[in-house]
Amino acid sequence: MKISKYPQSAILIEDYKNKRILIDPGDYCYNENFTANDWGKIDILLITHIHSDHCLSEAIKTIKQNNPDLIILSNLEVKDKLKNEADINSETIKPEEERQIGDIKITGVKSIHGDLPSGKPKPDVIGFLVDDKIYHPGDTIYLKEKPKTEIVFVPICGTVVMNPREAAKFAKEVNPKLIIPIHYDSPNYPVDVSDFVNEMGGYNVRVLKNGESIEID
Repeated sequence: MKISKYPQSAILIEDYKNKRILIDPGDYCYNENFTANDWGKIDILLITHIHSDHCLSEAIKTIKQNNPDLIILSNLEVKDKLKNEADINSETIKPEEERQIGDIKITGVKSIHGDLPSGKPKPDVIGFLVDDKIYHPGDTIYLKEKPKTEIVFVPICGTVVMNPREAAKFAKEVNPKLIIPIHYDSPNYPVDVSDFVNEMGGYNVRVLKNGESIEID
């Protein structure tokens, strides 16, 4: 299996049971050197919530056009957004609900978005657990209840999500084999990733540059 990180919470999982899984390919991913066409073959698309840094309808429309059999899983807010903005059909999943896609099990996990600096209403967020092995919580505050898993992606910027100390507590309680920090690419909410790494002590943390990959047996 190969895992690649992209801005700001986008994760691409390749060579996993002959499937390619993409999570939260938001607007920070795209520039003159990378477009939605560059994702290539995608089998499963998981979207945690409606914010553009996680869900960009125009880009998802391109991904869908390139992959007619694409399965998109998210919550009802995202389903409505994709239908209204791009005429894309998707499926919903709720916390603790399971969805079997071939031989891959996707489980919805409760997440709660932090307060927005603008004071606007918070979006609904759905986290994803893949085969009880890979966990992406999306944007969330610290939650006591969360799954045990082997690999976890942890948002760390401290605005609308956990700060480095909270994120470290969260990650330690998950107690995975591998921890990859995410959600720290916005210039509006700067954070030093080393603060999170230092809080994690001897845990296996990999800070991936955008576009960087890691191979996992």
